[in-house]
Amino acid sequence: MNHLGEFSTHTRDGDHVTKHLNSRHPAGNRFITAVTRTGEDGMRAYLGALRSAEVTLPAELHIVATDPLTVRHRWAPGATLLEAAHTDPVTFSTAVAEIRRWVQALDSADARIDTNLANFCLSGDRPVLVDVLPPLIPSLRPEPDTLFGELFAALCFDTPIILDALIGYALRTVLRTADQSAAQGLLPVAYELTSSTATSNGFPARWFRARRRLAVRAVEGDASPEQVQDFFVLTSVLGFRQLDERGRRLRIDHVARRIQELGA
Repeated sequence: MNHLGEFSTHTRDGDHVTKHLNSRHPAGNRFITAVTRTGEDGMRAYLGALRSAEVTLPAELHIVATDPLTVRHRWAPGATLLEAAHTDPVTFSTAVAEIRRWVQALDSADARIDTNLANFCLSGDRPVLVDVLPPLIPSLRPEPDTLFGELFAALCFDTPIILDALIGYALRTVLRTADQSAAQGLLPVAYELTSSTATSNGFPARWFRARRRLAVRAVEGDASPEQVQDFFVLTSVLGFRQLDERGRRLRIDHVARRIQELGA
């Protein structure tokens, strides 16, 4: 069974899955060239850094090839973290808190993880990072040549922005469910981020910080879930990517005005 995603192509063979990095990456050729420059030794060092930060990786994970960058591991049979938001809110909030600890533990390392909730499966109620492609290595961070490249690189490599994005998206996810216990469980995690991300600058930092703040206010009853949803649509990474450069500049101005209006 093959699955083509934006970052990698997945092929499942029985109890194992093989994944290779797509040559056409949504962030552009400059990004893909930078991250594949690491080679096999760099990829091993990257996985070693994740393990040192106690990131739980799939069983039997190993490097198959470097052109294209390819890994193979045992299939993770558990539910995805996104599914758990609807079926097991307590496990969901606990898992997100654990991923937050992984991100913080990696801050001083030459490695980051993609915290998209779809990248995690649950095993014994604990999260497993099932996508390690592309390897996010800060020392190989390319210089962006577009506004989308600036947004994408910040989301990949800047720890405060990664944390704001993780918690904001997790809160928005549970705000769309009938059971709000996960949202309440995530509030202490969100409160802990307030001081650590307040000094980040640039439009990517402002966008994701405002997402987190607005989602927190919705959980507290000071904003509506509809306002959260509308703001997430306005600041959608995919939507921003699909605009031309002039449209992106207009979107940045639009979001800035909306942040002022919302007090976020």
